Amino acid sequence: MRADSGGNLLTDACSPGSAIGTRTVVVQASSRSWQGGADLCLNPVEGTPAVRVTVERFLAADPSIRVVLAAPATDRGGDFDDIFADLPVDRFEVVYAADASPLERLLVATCDMGPEDVFLRVDGLHFAVLVDRALEMLAEAAERGLDVLKFPDDYPVQLGADVYRVGALRSLQGAALAPGFEVHPKYELFRNPDTFRCEWIEPPAVTEEELRRARSSARELYHVRAEATGAGIGAGDQLAFHYELAVDHLPRNGRVLDIACGNGFGTRLLAERGFDVLGGDLDPGVIEMAENGLGANSRAEYAVLDATALDLEGERFDAVVTMETIEHVDARSMLREAFRVLRPGGVLVLSTPQNALGEVPINPEHLREYSLEEIEELVGEHFEVREVIGIKQGRIVLPGSPRGTNTVIVAVKPS
Repeated sequence: MRADSGGNLLTDACSPGSAIGTRTVVVQASSRSWQGGADLCLNPVEGTPAVRVTVERFLAADPSIRVVLAAPATDRGGDFDDIFADLPVDRFEVVYAADASPLERLLVATCDMGPEDVFLRVDGLHFAVLVDRALEMLAEAAERGLDVLKFPDDYPVQLGADVYRVGALRSLQGAALAPGFEVHPKYELFRNPDTFRCEWIEPPAVTEEELRRARSSARELYHVRAEATGAGIGAGDQLAFHYELAVDHLPRNGRVLDIACGNGFGTRLLAERGFDVLGGDLDPGVIEMAENGLGANSRAEYAVLDATALDLEGERFDAVVTMETIEHVDARSMLREAFRVLRPGGVLVLSTPQNALGEVPINPEHLREYSLEEIEELVGEHFEVREVIGIKQGRIVLPGSPRGTNTVIVAVKPS
């Protein structure tokens, strides 16, 4: 196994140039989530850890493919050593490197490749990746001399993958990248079109039956959750970013309702920014956690509330915030309730997964996911949509580009 050696990207176990011309798939995974608990990629898909399923699907696709698992250095000696102990060493290896930098992990994982070589990158959680189309992308990117080739930003993330040219990725080494781009370096390349050739593929056709099979297989994957430990990976803290985006759109000194607040970390963030906030959630257990733990703040209150039937008087709030909620509930009921409790001129900020094939979401905890056009139309039934923000991945927003893995909608209740 290749291991990190004090930040030196070409480790002792790496032979520069030895893998030139090979078809390489890099699976990025960590045993820890951003919250510090076990990452979902360790959860089972029909009895096998999701990350193992992802790796095996590529190994089974073609005997000429080699797979490299790129994991943080702190994972060395942990779960991955056991999960992959029996795989053939001539076709599979694990690289442990660079806890704080997914970009550096990719560089270590591909240090034995040539600068003109291309490789496929896939997330370890994405066991349902469209393997055949992803491998076609490898050949296409090499033939056309592309620096990045990827699935559309609003395509279901569980099905997608990216292709990088090694030399393009190496050109970012040592660069002062903006927050988030170290985690998702493809967007650093995309936002420099004069220097790099980056494209999206046409959305592959997927049948409803295929989506339903993937949803069924993912039943345990998303259901099993681990407790946060505080030893998380901060770069992946996506929900906090959604709340940070909301702050700029909320009325100063306003009274805010945070619907489906969970353990209260977002409610507390808003309170710390000067808002008086009521956090509501259907689960009494998480409300108790919020009051006594992560959400505690003198400007934050908590109550057990149903997002689709709020036990609150009308026109009470200046703003309603609800992050990654609408996909779990009856959307129209939730929006009607948000409209009812807002004062005229009040602001609604919501986020939700953006999914061009959202009628059958792969995540079985979601009732429905929405394309960009669908969520705009749905919110527009009650509100005036003022701004649509497309979060590409993690914490990345590109001006003028509303498509992404998540949508943030800013809307106003007419006066």
